[in-house]
Amino acid sequence: MAVPDSDGAAVLVNLPVFNKMNVHVWFSQLGAIFQAKRIQSQSARFAYVVEKLPPDIASEVSDLLDNVPTENPFDVLREPIIYRIGKSEERRINDLFNTLQPDQSKPTQLLRKMKNLLGNNTMSEVFLWKLWLDKLPTHTAQILATLLEDLDLPRVAAIADKIVETRTLNSTHISSTDSTPHDNILKIQQQIDEMSTQLDRLSRVRSRPAYNAYKSQHHSRAKLNTRNKANTGIC
Repeated sequence: MAVPDSDGAAVLVNLPVFNKMNVHVWFSQLGAIFQAKRIQSQSARFAYVVEKLPPDIASEVSDLLDNVPTENPFDVLREPIIYRIGKSEERRINDLFNTLQPDQSKPTQLLRKMKNLLGNNTMSEVFLWKLWLDKLPTHTAQILATLLEDLDLPRVAAIADKIVETRTLNSTHISSTDSTPHDNILKIQQQIDEMSTQLDRLSRVRSRPAYNAYKSQHHSRAKLNTRNKANTGIC
């Protein structure tokens, strides 16, 4: 599409297809392209955006298309698109995942099902993380919330499997005793607290740069001591 820029010269620009799943990213791409092509005119940017809007999205902002703002039309159009479309897509995804029942699925299996439902659509891992946590048992989600944010989602899902397995085994053991319901709750809570503390300690240790160096030095020193003892015993 060729649109006159601020100097009146027509500029041919190929813009990416509108991304419903991540409107913010789409507008960021447009911003970079406009800068590269030196398209500063708000009217020109407005025209480029309107040309790329799918019919269903255009209908969402038809009020602005019928009455084009006289001042900063691109900025005025961008905000409602981000808000309205972003919110409607969030609702659509929530509705999609609401049809998914966790039942007896492991956390890793649940995550896989959610990704399969998304198909070719993309979404931020942070948003997927939130939706996935919402479907996990409360005690499991509480423990996972204490993990470092830089852990990748598949690894966190594997940890969640272990938490669920441990809780299932402990629940079976507790049910076979004569403990009261109150005692059972206290035991489960204690085990959850202990596991959370262990995971937190492990995360802090692994995040220290000196940790791996210490392990390497300690291992080398142990091997050296073993050799010295062996050499001492040789006649």
